[in-house]
Amino acid sequence: MDTLVRIFRSRKLALSDPPDRSAALPHMDSPIAPTAVYAHPSPLTVLPAEIIYEILTFLSPVSLTSLTRTCKLLRAHALTDSLWARFVRENVPHQPNLGYHPAESWKDLYTSLHPYWFLTKNKFWFSDKAHSGGTMTGNLVVIRYDPRRQCIEGLRMVAKHGVHSFESWDWKPEVIIHTFNPRVELWGDDPIVRIDPGCYAQQNSVNGEVLMQTGRASGVKSMISLCHGLPPHLQSNAMALWPPQIIPVRERVRNESRHLFRGEGHRPNSLSEVSENTFRIRKWVEFGGQGSPLGVHIGEDVMTFSTVPEEYYTATKEKPWQGIWVGDYSVSDCPSHLPLKRRVPRER
Repeated sequence: MDTLVRIFRSRKLALSDPPDRSAALPHMDSPIAPTAVYAHPSPLTVLPAEIIYEILTFLSPVSLTSLTRTCKLLRAHALTDSLWARFVRENVPHQPNLGYHPAESWKDLYTSLHPYWFLTKNKFWFSDKAHSGGTMTGNLVVIRYDPRRQCIEGLRMVAKHGVHSFESWDWKPEVIIHTFNPRVELWGDDPIVRIDPGCYAQQNSVNGEVLMQTGRASGVKSMISLCHGLPPHLQSNAMALWPPQIIPVRERVRNESRHLFRGEGHRPNSLSEVSENTFRIRKWVEFGGQGSPLGVHIGEDVMTFSTVPEEYYTATKEKPWQGIWVGDYSVSDCPSHLPLKRRVPRER
């Protein structure tokens, strides 16, 4: 994108039409707003339409949005809906027949839920639930796009114990093998995450928190916030991190905050700082109604969520045991497990 912008600025001539702010994605960095008309055409604009389209397929949503502010010709190319369809489908790989309805176009669909599409792309998320004394460790949240309501929804994955059986191990009869056949399903009654266009409209920057319409019980409030990853050179064994360092992930974030992550330093200041591997949810109970002078705000808690790269839970010929497994040693629930096998260097 920087190369394309330099082509225009090198002419040092102005554009006749002012930039159209309606084409911009919310919270996009470094907007481009030239204001003059070209006396001579740019080398880019004289290319055949098919070539221009092919070039634009290499641009990001941020760059396409900036390109709409350069001239009428490139604005028309950048608003080609098939370009924006690719951004949605890349983040919803498990829904190949997805359409843009009920939105008016692919671009409208993408911008309405930007910048949260990474939630559906990574799909499986797990939380620490470290602050209330409870735990969600071993519990998975599956985040997906719901085309009927045009929202991103995260549901907890639960498993019923099913039929149990016991048998002896032939190699060592004193060892008892406990087998069971769990029934795994998504708990749709109480979404953990719910992001829709109306919810997103309240956020003024990537540094803010968004109130979500979740929770069946009246008075339960929930807000989601973005994170920025902690650089590896700043991490240490003495630091509280999520996920723990034993789990192979692309990014980690702080897992301890005296003020429950209220400080802006825990959240990104620009799109380039947004972590696509972590996010946080703040929950509390509010009595008396929102905005009521007699309202009571109690039980606040913050959950930090992370995801695991797909290659660690996808079975391969060399590692057929890889996957997400369900255990049956809990009285009330069946926690999930991610078996990992690390390479041990051979001694010479």
